[in-house]
Amino acid sequence: MVENMLFLKRLGNRIAKLRKTKGFNQDEFAAVTGKMINTVSNIERGISDPKITTLQSFAQALGVSLGELTGEKCEEKENISEPIQKIVSLLKDADVQTLKIVEKLIRALVEK
Repeated sequence: MVENMLFLKRLGNRIAKLRKTKGFNQDEFAAVTGKMINTVSNIERGISDPKITTLQSFAQALGVSLGELTGEKCEEKENISEPIQKIVSLLKDADVQTLKIVEKLIRALVEK
C-alpha cells in the first residue's frame, strides 16, 4: 500500500515536471489530453490512480513513451552510446525553445 502511494507521488511529480518542460499549464494540458483539470491535478499530486488509457494520452501529449512517462528505463536507450546518453540526459528537461536551438546546432555540425 505504501509502495503504491510512493509510486503515485513519483509518477505525479514526473508528469508535472514533463508538462511544465513542454510549456503546458494544467488547463492547457487538460484540454490537449481531453481530461478534466481536476483529473490532471489529482494525478499530479499523487492522490489519483490513473487508468492506463489516461497515461497513454498523457504520454502522447508530452511526446514521450509510456515507459518514459512512468520513469521506467527503456531497453533501446541501453543500446545508445555513452556520449549520446550524456547529451540526452542534459537535454531531457530542456524547454522547447532550447531544444530547437540545439537541434539547429547539431544539424549544422553534422551536415558540414
